[in-house]
Amino acid sequence: MKRLFVTAIVGGALAGVAGAAPPVTLTLAASAPTVTYGAPVTLSGVLSTQKANQAIAIQATECGSTKPARAATLKTVANGAFAGPVTPTIGASYQATFKAAKSPAVALTVRPLLELTKVATGSYTAKATAAQALTGKFVLFQRYKKLRKRWVQVKRLALGAAVPGTTKPAMVSSVAFKAKLLRGTRVRMMITATQAGPCYVAATSKTLRA
Repeated sequence: MKRLFVTAIVGGALAGVAGAAPPVTLTLAASAPTVTYGAPVTLSGVLSTQKANQAIAIQATECGSTKPARAATLKTVANGAFAGPVTPTIGASYQATFKAAKSPAVALTVRPLLELTKVATGSYTAKATAAQALTGKFVLFQRYKKLRKRWVQVKRLALGAAVPGTTKPAMVSSVAFKAKLLRGTRVRMMITATQAGPCYVAATSKTLRA
């Protein structure tokens, strides 16, 4: 009888464990791994309970920081799915949380916004916009060489003092310069990952004609 009693207790405990609800889980994915400063990216995922109207907190840990901050709050729909935009201003790791459940982290990298403007024939202005000043960083003025079918360097220029942009936390670093090129030559600006880092990645401007 004693042996039967112990077996019953153990069997009951095992039955209780077998009938326990599975742990709540979250997924998270980004519509693009890299964005240009000021551009949004969509984060989406699924809550395993598949319940609607559940608040999912999106936490961001930005480059240079170890403290996560709330970037957005998204609501689930009928199948537990959620989606919404965030606009990273600097490289960051994102994570979805619901009560004690956390999704795997998703890393997003950010390119500085590079702009090249032709002021007059042979005169240009280059601007780099980011959430931190890029003063002293070098950018490359390039032209497209048709015969080699690649971009080649014309000038290496240091960005000057930064000024606040139109929206926080934007900082705009710029440089004015002159360059003599054949009329109609395709030109652009570029910043390498070494110069943009550690919190930004390489970027290029839109092309224009000299």
